[in-house]
Amino acid sequence: MSLKNKYIVGVSLVLVVVFGSLSYKNLKAEEQRINSDSMAKLTLMTKVIKNALMALMLEGKAAHFQEFVEMLIAEDINAVRLYREDGTIMSSSVPAEKGRAVGNGVPINPASTCISSKEKGGHLIYSMTLPIFNERPCQGCHGSSERVMGILSVEIVMDSYYKSIRDSRVNAAIFYISSFLILSLSLGAMTAFLVTRPLEAIIKTVKRVEEGDLNARFLTDSKDEVGDLAKSLDSMLAELYRARQEVENCHIDSIQKVEKLATIGELASAIAHEIKNPLAGISGAIQVFAEDFLDSDPRRGIINEVLSEIDRLDKAVRDLLNFARPPEPHRIKTQVMPVIERALRLVAGQAKKQGVDTNIVMVDDIEDAYIDPEQMQQVFLNIMINALHSMPGGGEITITTYRKAETNEVDVVISDTGHGISQADIKNIFKPFFTTKHMGTGLGLAISKAIVEKHGGDIYVSSQMGAGSNFRIAIPVWRENA
Repeated sequence: MSLKNKYIVGVSLVLVVVFGSLSYKNLKAEEQRINSDSMAKLTLMTKVIKNALMALMLEGKAAHFQEFVEMLIAEDINAVRLYREDGTIMSSSVPAEKGRAVGNGVPINPASTCISSKEKGGHLIYSMTLPIFNERPCQGCHGSSERVMGILSVEIVMDSYYKSIRDSRVNAAIFYISSFLILSLSLGAMTAFLVTRPLEAIIKTVKRVEEGDLNARFLTDSKDEVGDLAKSLDSMLAELYRARQEVENCHIDSIQKVEKLATIGELASAIAHEIKNPLAGISGAIQVFAEDFLDSDPRRGIINEVLSEIDRLDKAVRDLLNFARPPEPHRIKTQVMPVIERALRLVAGQAKKQGVDTNIVMVDDIEDAYIDPEQMQQVFLNIMINALHSMPGGGEITITTYRKAETNEVDVVISDTGHGISQADIKNIFKPFFTTKHMGTGLGLAISKAIVEKHGGDIYVSSQMGAGSNFRIAIPVWRENA
C-alpha cells in the first residue's frame, strides 16, 4: 500500500471514529429531546383536560364533559377517558366505551400520576393516567367521604414523534456519510497535491539518477518540508555530479598516464635491449684492455671507474627490463629466513663501511612458504639498500619476522633509523621512476611491490621524518597445490 493510501486510510479511520461518536451523541440527544417534548406535551394535554373537567364540574356542567372529550379526538390523540376507581368508564372520546370497564394495561386506581406505553394497531401509544382527588371545592356537591372522584386517562399516538426520530437518524446518517466522503475526497486531493505529486517527482528524478543521469534536478514549487527535501537532494546531486566529474577527470588522467607509461615502458624495453648487448661487448673489450696495464699504472684506475659505470648502467638496464616485462614467480617450498639472511649478507659490507648495525629478530618461528626465493631476495635486498641510502652517517637496520595464523601469512618488517620519508613522498615511493636519490632509477620499490603482489601479498610502509621508516612485507603461506 502506498504512503498516500496509508495516510488516507489512517485519517479516514480517525474521522469514522470522531464523526461516528459525535453523530451518535447528537442523535441520542435529539431523541431524548423529542421524547422529553412528547412527554411534556402528554403531561400538558392531560393537565389541560383535567382543568377543563374541573371547570365544568365547578360550573355544574359535568354532563357536558362527554361532549368535550369527543371534541378532543385529533390526529395524535388516540383516546380520552374518565373512569371510576372500579374501572367503569364514565366518559370517553369513544362513545361506545361509555359504561364499560377499562381494558387491560390501564391502571384501575393509581395513587399518583402514571405514564405507560403500549403497541396498538402497529402504532406506539403513550398513555397518562392521573387521579382526580376530592378537593375542597368539590366536596360541596360530592361530600367528603370519597378520596378519589375519578381517574383521567389520556392516550396519544407517538408516530409523529418517532417519525421525527427516524428522520433525525436518516439526516444524521446522510450528514455523517456526506461529511465523511467530502472530507476523505478533500484529504485525498490535498494529499495528492501537497505530498504525492512532489514525492512522485522526486522518485522519478531519483530513478533517472539511478540510471546514471546526474544532470537531473529535483524541481518542485513546494515551500514546505517536501520542498526543503528536494533542495537538499538537489544540492547533494550537484555535489555528486561534481565529484563524478572529478573522478572521471582523474580516471582519464590516470588512463592517459598509464598509456603514456606503457608506451614509455615499451620504448624503454626496446632501448634497453639495444643497450644491453653493446654494454656487454664494451665491458668485455675494456677488461681485455685492462689486462695490458699493470696495477700501478694510473690508467688502471680509470679503467676500473669505466667498468664500475658500465656495471651501474647494466643494473639500470636490467631493472628497466624487469619492470617492463617482469617474469612470473617460480614458487617452491622455501624457508623464508635463509632468503632474508642471503639478502642481508649482500649488504653487510656496505653496512659495515657506513657504520650501520644489522639485527634479525624472530618474534615467531615462521613456517615455510611457497615463494620464488630469488625474486623475494631481490625484494628484501632493494629495501635494505634504500635503508642504507637513508643512513649515510650510520644507524641500525632491524629485520623482524612474524607469523599470522589468522590470515595465514608471514610478515617481514624491515626497519631503519634513517632520515625517514615525508608524507608527501610516501604515496609516490612505489610509482615507477620516482626517486629522491641523484643516482637512482626509481624502479627498485616499484619492482619490489610488483613481485610481492604477484606472490599474492603486499608491502606497507610507515615513516616519520628524522625517526626512520618501517617496510612490512606480507607474504601468504601458499599450500603446495595452490
